[in-house]
Amino acid sequence: MGFILPTVPRAPRVVRWVTPSPVWFKLNSDRSSLGNPGLAGAGGIIRDAEGQVRLAYQVALGTTTSVIAELTAVWRGLELAMVHGLAPIVVEVGATMVI
Repeated sequence: MGFILPTVPRAPRVVRWVTPSPVWFKLNSDRSSLGNPGLAGAGGIIRDAEGQVRLAYQVALGTTTSVIAELTAVWRGLELAMVHGLAPIVVEVGATMVI
């Protein structure tokens, strides 16, 4: 016998990307995992103050936790930003646990 849990509809909300200050870059990163722990991947995008994509990346992580996947997404983005001279940089993530 299965149970059906009631779902509460969520009100839609407007989400907008905000450009960084002039001469700054912005790293937006995220992760995905199938379970916790589970198969996971991470990635991100770095844009300049005009909103132009300067760099995008993704990485398959194998089996790991969602926290490790989120941290890896940020770490890899910062590594790539340094290598490509994309600084100063501001980081924006969805998971408050990594801040």
